[in-house]
Amino acid sequence: MKACVFKAAGAPLEVVEVPDPIAGPGEIVVRVKNCGVCGSDLHAAKYGFKMPPGTIMGHEFSAVVDELGPGVTGLERGDPVVVMSYLACGACDSCKSGIGAQCRTMRLVGFGDVPGAYAEKMKTTAQSVFKMPPSMSHRLGATVEPLVVGLHGVHRAALRAGESVLIMGAGPIGLVTLQWAKFSGARAIAVSEMAPGRREVALAMGADVAVDPRLKNPASELAKLTGRTVGADVVFECIGAAGTLGEAVAYARRGGRVVVIGVCMEEDHWSPLNAINKELDVRFSLGLERGEIETAIAMLAAGRVDTAPMITNIVEISELPKAFAGLAHPGSETKVMLEI
Repeated sequence: MKACVFKAAGAPLEVVEVPDPIAGPGEIVVRVKNCGVCGSDLHAAKYGFKMPPGTIMGHEFSAVVDELGPGVTGLERGDPVVVMSYLACGACDSCKSGIGAQCRTMRLVGFGDVPGAYAEKMKTTAQSVFKMPPSMSHRLGATVEPLVVGLHGVHRAALRAGESVLIMGAGPIGLVTLQWAKFSGARAIAVSEMAPGRREVALAMGADVAVDPRLKNPASELAKLTGRTVGADVVFECIGAAGTLGEAVAYARRGGRVVVIGVCMEEDHWSPLNAINKELDVRFSLGLERGEIETAIAMLAAGRVDTAPMITNIVEISELPKAFAGLAHPGSETKVMLEI
């Protein structure tokens, strides 16, 4: 089968031929339909993330069941499924409570532990897939994983109706966080984003204001909407770059909350004193509880949230290396989607 693989830190991805996966006991092989490119993929490819050469990346995807291993029940060949971005043991306390992302033996898909979905086929476990409603397209199905990341971040924030929100970054994670913040009743939402095209998408998806932080202070712009002279009740850091956590702390009001969703893969330096002086809650979010996955699928299928506006580019596997490299300097692109 064809797969798009990581070669070395900072090097372009490469399309190669690799053996088809084979399902073992309790495993299934799925035929990939759509897979989104995630900001974490970009960071991992840039810094290496301890990934061996030949790693098949990609963890935001929809598929159809292609092969069932011994002992698998409840699924049939041809079933459309959303596949989660990790494999958990299914037996520990975290797994039994529905929080597989906190499983001690959890393995990430697409980062070296488990081959990912920048490929025609992928092997996973039966407990890692969720059936898609017949009405849901595979393109939307491939947005469930980032949608759940945003939902978990909003849950981590304990966001209450009437609170003000500042979202740093209008990439896919920032945009889905925007969707859930609106659904949760945020009274004013400001988005901080340097790329003009992404600011436009944020406004189209419901942000009250979207600003370039190099030109305007987003917390000040949010204050104009709320009538306050202080910062945001909740700041969502959805960028994952060195320096952004310190900025998030600066944007929050006294007694506010900062939720870190963006994955920074390099060392960062910020002053805890600023957070202490404001008595902030700084929370980190990983996400992907089973109940949240089911909620995201149901809400997306019902049209209560909509991720379609953030899908800006559809590419074939032969085009993926070029599209992936182009996201290092995003313009109007938001969610680049592999379609097979």
